[in-house]
Amino acid sequence: MYIWKEFLEQTRGKGLWLGMIVLILASLFLIAEARNFPADLGFEAMLLSVFDMNIYLLPLFAMFLSSFSIFQEKELKTSMILLTKKESHWSFLFKKSLSIQLVLIGLFLSSYLILAIFMKFFLEFHVLSFLYFILVMAIFLLIFNQLGILLGTAASTKMQLVGANILVWFFIVFLYDLMFLYFLPIVTTANIRFFSWLYFLDPVHTMRFYLETSFGLFSLDQMSRIMEKFVFMDMNVFLLLNAVLWPVILFLLTAAFRNGGTYND
Repeated sequence: MYIWKEFLEQTRGKGLWLGMIVLILASLFLIAEARNFPADLGFEAMLLSVFDMNIYLLPLFAMFLSSFSIFQEKELKTSMILLTKKESHWSFLFKKSLSIQLVLIGLFLSSYLILAIFMKFFLEFHVLSFLYFILVMAIFLLIFNQLGILLGTAASTKMQLVGANILVWFFIVFLYDLMFLYFLPIVTTANIRFFSWLYFLDPVHTMRFYLETSFGLFSLDQMSRIMEKFVFMDMNVFLLLNAVLWPVILFLLTAAFRNGGTYND
């Protein structure tokens, strides 16, 4: 029931279709440009360019769609009806989060499958590289959908929700990297392990580095000593940590802020 209801609500709205159209159009320009890339790594370089473009667009779309989906449940009082009849807060949040994740991840990944048709015609298509890309984008959406659910639960007004989405997006996409650049000169061999944890627990950094290594665009062989200390763990483990840790933490925070500024007897 939750999944079908979420599917109908998302597909009836304009936000989902706008996001998918923007992603497809922007990616088509990158695919057209990639025809001039070298044949051996041109496909992988194009996928990395698409990911870099998605860093700026996809978090904003995912957070807005998921946050307004959960916020509407409070605004229309449907969450109150469910909670008074048969649902606990935990079961409602879990079912609602699961339905949002399945619907949005499924629909956005379908847009990449549409793009795969154009990639097949214009480039030398590599199935394994495309599967790596799909895996990363699914985890990317998983994290930012859950972040949007947290914001939609915690916000008490639409204006507050819009501002929270934009501020969080700005912090993740721009401000966090500026902070890394500011502290980069003080990184030494003594504290590089701590810096590495901070760097790779950012899902954007981990996923990009994972794609670079999986595509063969960055080699982990014959690295310098300081680079070996920096990449002290297998990238699959870092990716798994981000895929599990962030959704769980964000879900627990969502449960903690479930009243969202309202108090019910």
